Amino acid sequence: MHTVNVSPEPTVTAEEYSSVDSSEAQPTNESWWLSFDDAKLNRLIQTGLENNYDVLQAVARLAQASSLSLQARADRLPQIELAADSEQIRREDGERENFSRIGPAFSWEVDVFNRLESIAVARQSEQSARRDDVDAVRLRLSAEIAEAYFDAVSWRNQLALLEKQIVIDKDLLELTQLRFESGLTASVDMLQQSSQLANTESLVPAVEAELRVSENRLDVLMGHTPDGTDQVTDEDVFIDRKKLPFIGVPADLLLRRPDLRALRNELVAADAEIGRAIAERLPQVTLDGSFFYEDRLLPSGMVASLIGTFIQPLIDWGARKAEVERNRALYVEGLARFTQRYLEAIEDVENALYQERKQREFLTRLEIRLRFLERTVEETTQRYTNGLTDYLPVLDAVKELERLERVIVQQERALLGFRIQLHRALGGALPPI
Repeated sequence: MHTVNVSPEPTVTAEEYSSVDSSEAQPTNESWWLSFDDAKLNRLIQTGLENNYDVLQAVARLAQASSLSLQARADRLPQIELAADSEQIRREDGERENFSRIGPAFSWEVDVFNRLESIAVARQSEQSARRDDVDAVRLRLSAEIAEAYFDAVSWRNQLALLEKQIVIDKDLLELTQLRFESGLTASVDMLQQSSQLANTESLVPAVEAELRVSENRLDVLMGHTPDGTDQVTDEDVFIDRKKLPFIGVPADLLLRRPDLRALRNELVAADAEIGRAIAERLPQVTLDGSFFYEDRLLPSGMVASLIGTFIQPLIDWGARKAEVERNRALYVEGLARFTQRYLEAIEDVENALYQERKQREFLTRLEIRLRFLERTVEETTQRYTNGLTDYLPVLDAVKELERLERVIVQQERALLGFRIQLHRALGGALPPI
């Protein structure tokens, strides 16, 4: 008989992550998004987990798998039915005799070679895989809500920044107008600054559109119709969490990531299907019995019967053997898929760790450049006001400073994205259903 491996492992191993510098965090069962310490984000994700239709579909698939598992377990037990029939017999003398019988009848396949047991194990493992699929959908959904939320915060921050930059551009335009009216500069300075103001104002509609797209995405992820109501306000800001979550070792992913757990359970189901196919090449023993009351018998009218059936496949032209080989090939395919996804999971973690580290370095250098540009704008503006230089250095410095400020907002958002990817790659903890 075939023995099912209930704990299959990938065909490759990895001892540790190469991109981890240090992590003092301890394992926790706390929902992964709580690490951002954002009450609004917590509320949005909780609403999505309760109302999102992708989650509801996954739960429905789990219910279907549970029913199939129950059916498979039931097939291992005697099937008992109530049977009744009526007959009419005509005698030689022409008289007719009517009689009927009623009583329980049962049929039970004696699972000598574990055919039914293998089917039950396969259906149970598929049920477990569908349960893991629910967690995988919930993990993906929570990450998508966090992404959409921080997208909306980023675009709202961009709008606030543009409003500030428009005010500065207007102040500089007023300065160039005063100098022009005083005869201290040419009209081209005023035209250049007017163009700069118009350019900054032209960025507002596109940012407002992106903000609305993010808000609509949040509505849909939470199972709501987009209604034009903003979830994010000006008070919502980025909160940088520099401390890494618990990373562990690659082998932990086999238990923490729901997609890997689902693939492992599907592999167990495929292994059990091999056992089922092998058992179908062997004899099947079935017991059929009945216990009837017949109204033509006296005195008690009770009749019992028990029949054993033995069926041994003889000639099937290799069909059953081919079924065994097919299921073995399916197992090999599933093991390769499981191993490949394990490697990709390690890659996901490595990438997120490395990208976050490099993104922090990038932001540090952008901040250094920002401080130089702020000083440049301040000094060039002062020299222009004192008539020591023309307006072009001021204009160039202002353009570059405003562009860099917008880039920093975008890159701060990207940093949060890498942290979200890390939580998802690690199989972040989720609340129970």
